Amino acid sequence: MSIDNSLWGAPRIHGELLKLGFEVAQSSVAKYMVKRRGPPSQGWQTFLHNHAPDIAAMDLFVVPTIGFDLATHSSSSDWTAEA
Repeated sequence: MSIDNSLWGAPRIHGELLKLGFEVAQSSVAKYMVKRRGPPSQGWQTFLHNHAPDIAAMDLFVVPTIGFDLATHSSSSDWTAEA
């Protein structure tokens, strides 16, 4: 069950087994689960590599005010389209 549903953890599989009528401890389910190899999803480096052509660089200026609020100003969409 852990192979077919690799994103399920021991609590979820334990619950499903109980629904099917199997009386087993959650610790036993965790003990016999197949261990995942590698991260469950892509890392930031892979994400940035895959989406680099579509990412637009934007400048964001932050100015602290007298009341210590942050006033932000970002570049306009017209300027971004020119870049």
